[in-house]
Amino acid sequence: MRTMGVTSSKRPKTCLFASGQDATDITYGTQLLQAGGRAHLVAYVGHDGLMDFSLDRTFVGMANNGRQTIVLACASQRFFNGPLRSTGAYPLLWTTGLMAPEAYTLRAALQGWVAHEPPTAIEERAAQAYNTYQKCGINGARRLFATGW
Repeated sequence: MRTMGVTSSKRPKTCLFASGQDATDITYGTQLLQAGGRAHLVAYVGHDGLMDFSLDRTFVGMANNGRQTIVLACASQRFFNGPLRSTGAYPLLWTTGLMAPEAYTLRAALQGWVAHEPPTAIEERAAQAYNTYQKCGINGARRLFATGW
């Protein structure tokens, strides 16, 4: 999710809002893209601001709306669990500990998602990519990523 110009404390809020609602259509060339609450997948890559502040609201969405999320930020499973659950979105990929949230991990996950791979295969793709660049050992990389509730 692109959040240029949004303060760092608002970026996680923007992601959570889009995961549950904020339906937007975007025209790109001749294609109509569904974004925000209409998107099939919402991704956030960056600092886990929820480690630094508490949310002042609850983000809601329809239960079992089919929307998936990728949250590549430090310990996102711990900090995004409650707020994300209320949106009705499914956590396709998130993290269990400190990490470097970088685009190669997102790219690997998106390649699996576009290929309609199961969540565990997407999780493995993310771990493989992360290990390739961070050289942290494949077992450590595998422990860093999680999928689902």
